[in-house]
Amino acid sequence: MVTQYPYQLFIFQTNGDHQDANGDWQNGSSGWVLWSKCRDESNTKAAQIKLTDETAYIYESMVQLPKSCQKVDVDLLAEVRDLEGNVRVKGTVRRWSRDQLHVRLWL
Repeated sequence: MVTQYPYQLFIFQTNGDHQDANGDWQNGSSGWVLWSKCRDESNTKAAQIKLTDETAYIYESMVQLPKSCQKVDVDLLAEVRDLEGNVRVKGTVRRWSRDQLHVRLWL
């Protein structure tokens, strides 16, 4: 049986220093966070996308996600991993789009 989203998208998040309820400063943290199920498609034809600043960008991979996926901010570091934890593709999110049937992002 074919699985629509066989892989996992991880996003590298950084939380800055902050004050707790007592007013004491606490150190921030950073790390990889499981974001969503996904599938990736390599850009074997050197296709381009238009970024928000209207420049053309030849992306490495397009990642498709379920419609329910939370928005991923542009310029965050992302990884697509298989279920054994092997990294399939890694890069910076260049564009994010919520479409009629799914969500897409480009690395």
